[in-house]
Amino acid sequence: MLRKKLHVIEKAVNEGIMINKNKVDLSLPKTRKKRLLPSVLLFFLAPVFGEYLLGNLTLSQIILVPFIAPLYGGGALLIREVTRRSGLGPATMLILGVAYGLIEEGLVDQMLFNRSYFTGQEQISGTYMPALGMDAWLTIIVLAMHAIWSTCIPIILVEALFPEFENKPWLNRKGLFFTAFIFIIGSVYLCYSSYLEKKFFASAPELIGTVVVVIVLITAAFTLCNRTRVLKTGFTPNPWIAGFISLAASSLFMLTDMLYGWITVIVCLLLAFVFFTLIYFWSYRIGWGTMHRLAITGGGILTYSWLGVFMEPETGSKMMIDYIGSAIFVLITITLLVVAIWKVYKYEMKSDM
Repeated sequence: MLRKKLHVIEKAVNEGIMINKNKVDLSLPKTRKKRLLPSVLLFFLAPVFGEYLLGNLTLSQIILVPFIAPLYGGGALLIREVTRRSGLGPATMLILGVAYGLIEEGLVDQMLFNRSYFTGQEQISGTYMPALGMDAWLTIIVLAMHAIWSTCIPIILVEALFPEFENKPWLNRKGLFFTAFIFIIGSVYLCYSSYLEKKFFASAPELIGTVVVVIVLITAAFTLCNRTRVLKTGFTPNPWIAGFISLAASSLFMLTDMLYGWITVIVCLLLAFVFFTLIYFWSYRIGWGTMHRLAITGGGILTYSWLGVFMEPETGSKMMIDYIGSAIFVLITITLLVVAIWKVYKYEMKSDM
């Protein structure tokens, strides 16, 4: 049955027929439980990836989840819902993830403009740009972390845990507006909390410039990404290979802090360009699917897993309890990844029958 489907698609491609891989389906899951479960899971999983798996926050600070979830979880859920309602896919989510990163780090806690946000920040890379009031390498790293690990990875993982609803919205309009409201309230709260702690507020030009870039990114996310594409024949890597490439590329990306000066920026941009170019071309190949996207997600999860073990938390040096906490978060996320792989495999086998 699978070979027959591939043959039909290949024939359509050879005849020049456009294939719509992300057909808009606005039908919601039938029961409230099926709608809420993936939404709630993503809402709380996003901050776990963004802060705890990374090692920035520790197990002893788990009580902070309800305070940061409106920003992290609300942002990830909004990105996922507006993307699926538009019939678009991961490329749109990635661009919106960059916009989210700018909102968090440029408007909420304003770390991008605060050279004293954390100890040693001024000496971290040597790529500070006085005209913009930003560090080039730090900006690239932080935006990538939010676009990939805080938003896209938890979204793709949760979608894989519920493969039958992968391309469908989970929330109705009321739920979507409520999520947006929670996101705004959470952002304002954390912005105020950050100001009280850091006693820093960015200048008007910096804030206005950030808002303009965010608007440009959101516009690009919905205008540059197409729902209709032509699939092509050609090499499609095994999901294991795609996952290994993701692990290697993301690990090297995060290790650029071992370099110094503008070489760090060049290496970061080169790694990102090569990786996303490969993914772009492979995603247009016949045979590329959910398992490949999940494998790439798995590579990113493994990178944060090893990075979180060595990351020094905001509270200072790691204690033994912090290492235990890191192991617990790694175990949870790896377990979710394995379950997601199994569920996608079963769903695809059932669909091919």
